[in-house]
Amino acid sequence: MGIDSILLAPLTAEDWSQAARVYQAGIAGGNATFEHTAPAWKDWSGKRAGYPAVLARGADGTMLGWAGLTPVSPRRVYRGVGAVSIYVAPEQTRRGVGRALLDGLIASAESAGFWTLEAGIFPENVASVALHERCGFRLVGVRERIGQMPDGRWRDVLLYERRSATVGREPAVPFGT
Repeated sequence: MGIDSILLAPLTAEDWSQAARVYQAGIAGGNATFEHTAPAWKDWSGKRAGYPAVLARGADGTMLGWAGLTPVSPRRVYRGVGAVSIYVAPEQTRRGVGRALLDGLIASAESAGFWTLEAGIFPENVASVALHERCGFRLVGVRERIGQMPDGRWRDVLLYERRSATVGREPAVPFGT
């Protein structure tokens, strides 16, 4: 059962208090991130300045979720590679919100010149795995016991990747030309 109307827009500072509540709900669920608390807007946006981020609202203005990219490296050679974060309000799951967000983020990312998107997903987060696979991501590896939760548990992370069919396909230009 989908939502009748999902409106996508850029995620801004004015939206962050609601988006942070959705983020915090994902953190509380235990299968979304290694983070233990949602950061302040200044901290969150400071790491993502200039990178695409979208939010989803219902027709009534309800915050349904958000998605954004984080740079994978500050090196110029990786300027078109971003790591995906996506959070859907718990009461809005399985209603098409995640798909709308991820499709919107992919479109924004490609418009901004991104050729590769990465997603690190806990294996237990089967809904996120299924969503990413439906949106063209493929499993490229498993990072075993890569990090610890705030309670000390070690977690594996599945590494998914999506390559653009259009961006990054132009012929390579040799360095120095």
